[in-house]
Amino acid sequence: MDMKKFGFSMLGVACVALSGCGAVNNAINSAIPEIDNLAQLNGSNVNATVGSGRAVISGNVSRSVTFPDRDLPQVSQLKTLRLRQSLDQAIQVDMPSGASYPAAFTLSNITLQIRLSDGDGSRFTESSATYAGPVTFTRDGTTNIYRTTATVEVSNITFSGSGFSSARDIITTAPSSNSASGRLSFDADDTQLPNGTVLKFTFANGKAKVEL
Repeated sequence: MDMKKFGFSMLGVACVALSGCGAVNNAINSAIPEIDNLAQLNGSNVNATVGSGRAVISGNVSRSVTFPDRDLPQVSQLKTLRLRQSLDQAIQVDMPSGASYPAAFTLSNITLQIRLSDGDGSRFTESSATYAGPVTFTRDGTTNIYRTTATVEVSNITFSGSGFSSARDIITTAPSSNSASGRLSFDADDTQLPNGTVLKFTFANGKAKVEL
């Protein structure tokens, strides 16, 4: 494969192999292009029901999608996969019977766990990261849509070591297709969002980066 597809030369890789130079690694990593929507979560919806304390989407209602195998050029040189996934700035909210819609509400510690697995379930790996926030969503008129002007992006969901090896094999080798699932949890103020409130999130703008 042509190493210039990643914007670096054989000389750069040789330097890394011989010296482990952090500056060279950083330069090479910065030249490797991101992969759009690797896990194919963009546009997928998940519903979260607020419960006591920390509101969690249980595993059986996390969003799962499928994606095909693909080549990762120079994958033998790479050691880390980092994913970042944004949430759409609009959330649909369904309040429990008798509850009033608040003018606004705040979420914090938005955690996204992404699980990758082979189509036959023989291999899997998962990792998570947290967007600390807080982020405020404001009601759109008298609708049940709430919006924020913030960019809510859970970044640095990292697969390294054996996690990267599993992710690499899932993504690049048979069987295909593969499965990805996103599981969200967050902290919410129960005076704004009482127990039983359902929030419908939409994933957006997913990016992946493979690195040395």
